[in-house]
Amino acid sequence: MTVNRELSTGYGLHPLLYYAVLPATLFFAAVAWSPPFLHSSLVEWHESWQRLLFSRVCHQQLGRTFAVQGIPLAVCSRCIGIYSVLPVALVVFSFFFTVLNRVKPYIVTLFALTSLIVIVDGAANLFRLWQTPDLIRLLTGISWGLATALLLVITLTTYRDS
Repeated sequence: MTVNRELSTGYGLHPLLYYAVLPATLFFAAVAWSPPFLHSSLVEWHESWQRLLFSRVCHQQLGRTFAVQGIPLAVCSRCIGIYSVLPVALVVFSFFFTVLNRVKPYIVTLFALTSLIVIVDGAANLFRLWQTPDLIRLLTGISWGLATALLLVITLTTYRDS
């Protein structure tokens, strides 16, 4: 007996998306935005647990980090784009998982393309080939965050027996 696995019936999102991935992305987004609201000086920011939490995944250079009332966010402009858009995109895209799974190869390609753009831009900045303005860095972060959310939603779509 064969099971009909059409995307219109029997598929759903894995509970892991709702109980682990989404809360984690909300936590990291909140922590990334929190320093200006919890610290009153650069010294406090520099010694903060928020900065330390992200120090292994973000360079946190002050010249490339947005600030609120003179206090930098916990991550650079590209990373704030990623952390800010990811939880919102996960919620929005989770409503369209059936449609998204029909275009799965394009989503993987989109993720690879946005990853390549971020890597090339990051490497070019590292080797001083060019300096990307913060707004462009924010937009590349948002695009990579959107592609990551798409990839997570299609990855966490599972078949459910009726």
